[in-house]
Amino acid sequence: MKIPDALENAIEEKLNHVKLTELKQYASQLSEKYMYQKRTGDTLLNTEIEALAYSIMRMPATYGAVYTALKHTLERIDNNIQSVVDIGAGTGAATWAISELLATKNIRCFEREPVMLELGKSFMAQNPKLKDISWQYMDIVKDDLDAKADLVVTSYMLNEIKPENRKDVINKLIKSSNHIILIIEPGTPEGFKNIKEVQKIAIDNGLHIAAPCTFQGVCPLPDEDWCHSIVRIERTKVHKLLKNADLPYEDEKFSYIAISKEKCNTSGSRILRHPMIEKGRITLKVCHNGKIEDMIITKKDKELFKMAKKKKCGDLI
Repeated sequence: MKIPDALENAIEEKLNHVKLTELKQYASQLSEKYMYQKRTGDTLLNTEIEALAYSIMRMPATYGAVYTALKHTLERIDNNIQSVVDIGAGTGAATWAISELLATKNIRCFEREPVMLELGKSFMAQNPKLKDISWQYMDIVKDDLDAKADLVVTSYMLNEIKPENRKDVINKLIKSSNHIILIIEPGTPEGFKNIKEVQKIAIDNGLHIAAPCTFQGVCPLPDEDWCHSIVRIERTKVHKLLKNADLPYEDEKFSYIAISKEKCNTSGSRILRHPMIEKGRITLKVCHNGKIEDMIITKKDKELFKMAKKKKCGDLI
């Protein structure tokens, strides 16, 4: 998967006005900031070049994660989504992904970092389909969320919020949604812990889990384990430069949860780990109806075997 050509072109246009050596320096500094200063409530980006470095490093992965999570979600619900709110929109990666899967133009982006907001707007101005998207400054921790939408999305935001503020933020997201809340977090034990917190709040409020879960209940995975999905992202030359990478791609691991205010399809099994493919058989570790099981598929199951060979961690079978 790669980011849309229009977004890649918009980023490249910005690159014409900066030195790559300077950009790489800011990228390194930014990585350290996010490693050591997240969850402080402080502003981590102050200049456009910092926001540009962030967008190059993180927009492709965020785009891929949101696209994949939303695609999985749309497989489980009746798609009557007419309006979208993107909370903590950053430079707009989630909205670019959403616009590829949904026809609605009624999308509002909320972001607390002014330089990211302005850069995100400038990227979208290059795309006729997105140039009229509404952007608004908002700090989800401090401000009331007065917007309502059929789909409320937030990506890689809860992990940057202080634990004591997280429950209040989750409730704000739920309150602002008419139908679906989609939350994406890093595919790490810490990120999945945030997802489990969202799951508990949703269940306690009588809401329904649309994806990735295949049942309505507390996650059966032990505390030391975690559920995540994977999407492979094509790297640009400048992305490789800023990340000191050799491979032409990166695998983004992410955890997510889609909450519905209406009942939804919960059939099937979710693949929890990379399939183990051996001669004549495939073993899948799956979550099925609240139980963790090993699903063994042999060549005797011709169609299922052929299907399983194409599956990856996070897919439904």
